[in-house]
Amino acid sequence: MKITCSINGRAVAKYDAKISIFDNSLFYADGLFETLLALNGDVIFLDDHLDRLEKGAKLINLTLPVDRSTCARWIRKTNLRNSARIKKVRLTVTAGDSGFWAGRPSKPRIMVIATEYQLPSEPFRLMVAPFRVDQDSPFRNVKTLSFIIEMTARKHAYQGKFDDAILINRAGFVAESTSANLFWIKDGVVCTSPLTSGCLEGMTRKHILELAAFAGMRTCEKNIRLKDLLKTDEIFVSSSLKIIIPVTSVTDRKTHRFPIGPVTKYLQELLYQRIGLNRYGAPRD
Repeated sequence: MKITCSINGRAVAKYDAKISIFDNSLFYADGLFETLLALNGDVIFLDDHLDRLEKGAKLINLTLPVDRSTCARWIRKTNLRNSARIKKVRLTVTAGDSGFWAGRPSKPRIMVIATEYQLPSEPFRLMVAPFRVDQDSPFRNVKTLSFIIEMTARKHAYQGKFDDAILINRAGFVAESTSANLFWIKDGVVCTSPLTSGCLEGMTRKHILELAAFAGMRTCEKNIRLKDLLKTDEIFVSSSLKIIIPVTSVTDRKTHRFPIGPVTKYLQELLYQRIGLNRYGAPRD
């Protein structure tokens, strides 16, 4: 597997990619991250991801150590050092060393990892997570390093031989899956949970809604309860690394099955075209 790394813009070998044990990200999950898809030399939706990063930094009162253009350059440079055609790119911004523990604080750190990646091709089977998320928390819409609910729910899913888990909020509405936004189709309408549900403000989510509207489809962002989700016609998940993956089953007390429908397939084709993939999910030459 081809892996390239950088810390504060400096290329490092993967086994030398280390940070201080005094970093506030280790003490208090104080920091942000973004996960991006790269196809050859192109980092997909980079500006959108940087917009969300800046929004998150403002929310958690984190001063980014470099300007936006420098951060983008470090991401692109780390990506270009990796010759794989398809890569997942992880951008992590930590708060830097804690003055309380280290005696003197340091500036925040920016780490970039580009790893060879294979897009998932099989449909997903979902379970329902046993945990609830807080729909009223502003931190739900950005990607902070505090990710324990998602990771624990995902472990439950993997242990049960599922691909992911659906997260329900405290009001009883579907928010998202642990690693993706959730969409459903009912009577031809393309729907997803609103940001007020406690779901992530996903970059791929945004582009799917734009593409669907441009294609003349009706779209909506609305709250839905699990019992109503299970009565819909098609379900799919979306994220930067998943693009669009159809969901063929959801298991709660029993397993509910769904077809891979025409709307899901069509939106997948449109999104592939937008980001530069051919119909087989490979980068266009």
